Amino acid sequence: MSRKRFGFASLVVSVAMALATSQARADESIDAVEAQVAELINAQRSLAGLSQLGFDYRLNIVADQHSSDMATNGCFQHDSCDGTNTFDRILAVYPRGGAMGEIIAAGFKDAPSVVDAWMNSPGHRAQILGSDFTAFGVGLVRGGSFGTYWTVDFGALPPVPVVPEPNVGLLAALGLVGVALRARRRGPSMHK
Repeated sequence: MSRKRFGFASLVVSVAMALATSQARADESIDAVEAQVAELINAQRSLAGLSQLGFDYRLNIVADQHSSDMATNGCFQHDSCDGTNTFDRILAVYPRGGAMGEIIAAGFKDAPSVVDAWMNSPGHRAQILGSDFTAFGVGLVRGGSFGTYWTVDFGALPPVPVVPEPNVGLLAALGLVGVALRARRRGPSMHK
């Protein structure tokens, strides 16, 4: 591989890693806020003498997708912006079995303010303090006309812990490094 080609591969790898790192920091920031919402909800449940909810990655996926749908498509409602029923949306990834529920909010800047608003709303409070629930997932998306979109989905099945997501940008960068190293080991190609 010529130095020019290897330099280009190094540049591509560097850009991919920088983008992956930037995205990972943004994801970690949102994940930290979502975790704070989960902690605050569980604190409210403890005050009411209820068991803690377990974080369920399936419900988290549904909550993230719904918040993203609302931010991207400019709707603020429980059903998906395309009209899909709330429970059909949840059941697409979460098995049928017991109680399910959802609370949403938009425009709140941080975890304490959104949980406080939910606790001061009788319907939302009833969801947070639902004694049939055992698991939940939290979705926060920044953007759209309200600036923030929050979704919490609840379920009654035993929680399935968070499954770590691979960092796609980092995996791509590592793949490019492998290609560059393999090409470098081969040296220039010779045609017979």
